[in-house]
Amino acid sequence: MLQLEKVNVYYGESHILRDVSFSMESGQVVCLMGRNGVGKTTTLKAVMGLLPVRSGRVQFGETDITKEATDRRAKRGVVYVPQGREVIPHLTVRENLQLGFWARSSASNATTEKAAFEDVYQLFPKLTQILDRPGGVLSGGEQQQLAIGRALLSDPNVLLLDEPTEGIQPSVVDQIEDVIIGFKNQRRFAILLVEQGLHFAARLADAYVIMAKGAVVAAGKTSELSAEEVRRHLVV
Repeated sequence: MLQLEKVNVYYGESHILRDVSFSMESGQVVCLMGRNGVGKTTTLKAVMGLLPVRSGRVQFGETDITKEATDRRAKRGVVYVPQGREVIPHLTVRENLQLGFWARSSASNATTEKAAFEDVYQLFPKLTQILDRPGGVLSGGEQQQLAIGRALLSDPNVLLLDEPTEGIQPSVVDQIEDVIIGFKNQRRFAILLVEQGLHFAARLADAYVIMAKGAVVAAGKTSELSAEEVRRHLVV
């Protein structure tokens, strides 16, 4: 479904991603792992079209989307929840969520707005209690629930999650974990997840991709992730 082939990305003249290649299937959960600064977030931004690919290819289904604009990728169902969550602070929770629903492609509009919102409220009941609050006054955990809920309302085919558990309380981490496991079991869409927590990644992901110095250095089934690879590439 999603494939990167020898993707190279630069910041100015600094070579950040070096021939990054991996693929994921529809409904699969893949965890992108590695120490800080190895290019994980840059990889997500390259998939989303937020950073230009200097060489290589990003393939979505049968289509080469390497040069497509971000909004075109979003219409295809490529959806990104960044590390900073990026809820719109002056809009209410309800208004932030509506932006997600309005971003749906015309092909997915058979679902009514009410039904789509009810699905999100079942996953994150807390949102129903804060619908009229501005996004900017929410706690980190509330913002993360809002950001993921907004992404789900856009009806993704591939959901890009950048460290969704960072800096939030354990109870919300458990809730997010349960939500992702539920989607994994349903195989509704693919999830590309950046996550530092080994336990979290091992429970959630079907497969892993480890990066170091801007390149892919190991990949495989999460159940086969070796202690040696953890020691070499993940343990600080």
